Amino acid sequence: MKWDLFSANKLKNQKGDNMKIIITTIILTLFSSLSFADGHTSGKFNASGMGAWEVNAMNAGKGDMAITYDGIAGLADDTPDSIFHKSTMHCIGGLTLQAGKFTDETGMCRFDLIDGESVYMKYQGEGTGGSGGTGTFTIIKGTGKYENITGTGFSSRQNLMTKAPGFSTSMNQMSGEYKY
Repeated sequence: MKWDLFSANKLKNQKGDNMKIIITTIILTLFSSLSFADGHTSGKFNASGMGAWEVNAMNAGKGDMAITYDGIAGLADDTPDSIFHKSTMHCIGGLTLQAGKFTDETGMCRFDLIDGESVYMKYQGEGTGGSGGTGTFTIIKGTGKYENITGTGFSSRQNLMTKAPGFSTSMNQMSGEYKY
């Protein structure tokens, strides 16, 4: 086999063409990944736990009361990679009972997450005094990487029997979706 300058240049051009193809493929892969990545992370959660709440009440009798509360709960999520797994929530809220029922519960919670950041939500609910309630919530903001977090979901709680005056204990469940 005779090796000449033409053959050497042809081999050099083939190697150069292969390198151009490889570089072009890498660049296209990077651009397509960047153009489809919107910088947002989303997820679902289903967190539950127990809480204790300091309660202030004005009792007008016959199941008519005004109640405010302030307390904390510890939560675990069914999905270990949820941002709400192993979090705590501090909530302040209130409601008005009429004949033992309420339809006007409102409040706000701060979730302190395991990574040191916080997420805030507001909620509204209805239920029966001393028993429990259900409601909806809206995630309104967060700190750090969760600054622009949004989301919605459902909540429920079952009040537990407590012997401490001025306190309530409950089992809490929250499920929903979020995006940040």
